[in-house]
Amino acid sequence: MGGFLKVFDLYVKYNIHVSLAVLALVQITAMDFGIELSLGHQFIFFTAPFLGYNFIKFHFFFFNKTPFTSVKYILFSGYLSLCLTMALWQTLYLSFSFQLLFLVTSILGLLYCLPFPGLTINFRGLKGLKIHLVALSWVLTSVYLPITLLEIMPENLSWDYAFQRYLFVLAATIPFEIRDLKLDAPQLSTWPQKWGIQKTKIVGVTLLLVFFVLEGYMSKPTHSLITIFIGVLLMGMVIISKTDQSKYFSSFWVEGIPILWLTLLIIFF
Repeated sequence: MGGFLKVFDLYVKYNIHVSLAVLALVQITAMDFGIELSLGHQFIFFTAPFLGYNFIKFHFFFFNKTPFTSVKYILFSGYLSLCLTMALWQTLYLSFSFQLLFLVTSILGLLYCLPFPGLTINFRGLKGLKIHLVALSWVLTSVYLPITLLEIMPENLSWDYAFQRYLFVLAATIPFEIRDLKLDAPQLSTWPQKWGIQKTKIVGVTLLLVFFVLEGYMSKPTHSLITIFIGVLLMGMVIISKTDQSKYFSSFWVEGIPILWLTLLIIFF
């Protein structure tokens, strides 16, 4: 049992779970718009968040010239380099629009933790921007990047589809914001810092109510029941969130909701 828990901890710690969550949202977009994702495409959509989140978590090792004292970290950094090389190689065979949007999304990820050129502040340090930057990055990656794989823009793609995904990610980020309330610097001005935990939960519930309205407006009857179930599940997670939550409440259970969403769609449709 101890060995399993150690592997599970590494699975979460090194952002494999969150990368699968992003890939799941990409797959949902592909199902909604009839996009065929090859193994190469899926590799890119998994690797991009995997590299991005691990870069955000471990970039100080490189830029502060912190010595690697563990074989585990040496092997991990080598693995990240290999993934980066393979992902960039795969993008060379895709359209220019994909490459351009992939570059923009990558730059957003870099500026999340690295300062602007000539300045000492990054996107994460800009007051109130953190949660919106996360949501924007997920929407670009899980909605617009797979859409660029199509030769023509689908007629049924409208602003409300991307906006609904944006609301979903905003709401899903709230349990993390509540968890980190005691750790985040005051200047970040996160929602729990500005409004308190209860008002932030009310905002999260409101976002998901709009999410439901958009689902009814877009009228996808084959998927709507599952989408509404997923929204209700996320709403429950937001409501029960607290600062002293269990270790894996946000990083596994909340993060795993997109994976459950895709699983249900595959099983029933």
